[in-house]
Amino acid sequence: MQTKKYPLITFTKEPEGDIIYVEYIKNLKVDLDVAKELVANRLDFTENKPYYLIIDFSNIKQITAEAKTYLQNPNTGLKNILAAAFIASNQVSALIANIFVKTPNIISKFFSQKKEALLWIKELKKNRAN
Repeated sequence: MQTKKYPLITFTKEPEGDIIYVEYIKNLKVDLDVAKELVANRLDFTENKPYYLIIDFSNIKQITAEAKTYLQNPNTGLKNILAAAFIASNQVSALIANIFVKTPNIISKFFSQKKEALLWIKELKKNRAN
């Protein structure tokens, strides 16, 4: 597994190669500048190639409307995301994650555990291959 830490986020490439686990620093408040940095970090880590993401929202404490709009845009925040499984372990992060699950331009689903999220991504990949 390949892991890279950035100041606000850590990416870990799963053994399957095209699945990335995303974890944020604790108590992260996301405004537009932070959102742009997070996307730039992801595109750097993925070398601007498409991937499936498992995103742990548990450490997200707040997100501004501008950041949400940026992150939900297919040309910016959603660029090169094949599908996303969102994980959250508390009510605040679950509410934020559910906002992104409802984004129309991406296949996504909410989970409470990484194991379930990984199984869903693998099943999705298998169905796309057929």
